[in-house]
Amino acid sequence: MLINFPYIKRDTPVHRLDARTKLILLFAYSFSVIQTSNFWFVLVGFILASFYYSQAHLKWRETRRPWTFILLLVSILIIGNYFLSAGGIVQGVDLSHPHILYKLPYIGLLSHPPYVGPAPLIISVESITFLITQAMRNISIAMFVIPLPYTTPPSDFGVAFRELGLPDKIAYAVDLAFRFLPSAVRDFSTTLDAQRARGYELDKLEGGLVGKTVRLAPMLVPVVIGSIIGAEDIISAMELRCFGVGKRTWYIELHPRQFDRIMITLAITVFIAITLLNILGYFYTSGPLHVLHVQGIPKFLAP
Repeated sequence: MLINFPYIKRDTPVHRLDARTKLILLFAYSFSVIQTSNFWFVLVGFILASFYYSQAHLKWRETRRPWTFILLLVSILIIGNYFLSAGGIVQGVDLSHPHILYKLPYIGLLSHPPYVGPAPLIISVESITFLITQAMRNISIAMFVIPLPYTTPPSDFGVAFRELGLPDKIAYAVDLAFRFLPSAVRDFSTTLDAQRARGYELDKLEGGLVGKTVRLAPMLVPVVIGSIIGAEDIISAMELRCFGVGKRTWYIELHPRQFDRIMITLAITVFIAITLLNILGYFYTSGPLHVLHVQGIPKFLAP
């Protein structure tokens, strides 16, 4: 079975957005939400990201694999960070009077030799709030990332990055990167079917990790060599067309609508405003908006 680019052709509000608009929304939101750990700010961003994702009309069966990977990765990062820090790293929340719920026996990192020893695992309102905030932040960013390949034709990525000001070489490299993975997966699937037709039983591989890797050579070697040959063919074709000598033109032209211009202006304005507030210390230090820093936890979690 051949695996192609995951683009799904539909008529939805997100599909109708210009490719540059989706990229700017992604970058503006990501760089804005990582500048604070305030629960309410991230919650508002999570709600907006959920609304944006819902407008793509993507079904769970279509995005099950990327969402499974992202949710698993987010869980590992958040829970792992919590246990490694023994529940003590809570950024952006005042810890002068922590609301501790439990202290469990635990082995943690120490600041003196032997650097590992008994340390209580602190479970507090602030730490739980921070975990929820981190989860909402990462998942909301994923809500902007996942619709990107599913709602944007693959031929629009290169020209979109070029129109955003990147040089032709970088824009074309990004365009090829978006096309490489589906091509590699397609070649792997074709090689797998060919080897199975020759009696190669992939499901009955035995041995450890090294042994299984060695036995996968009939699968991996043809795919890797084919990818290298394909890359050389692309390089030769680009050299024959004098790619990189001068400014290039693109076959596809993007035509933003008025709604795209409004969304781009709004995203850039919000990003600049949040960045200025962060530079002035309104998110992590005291200031006129100190309430965002000190009371960055929801009241319903306070004991």
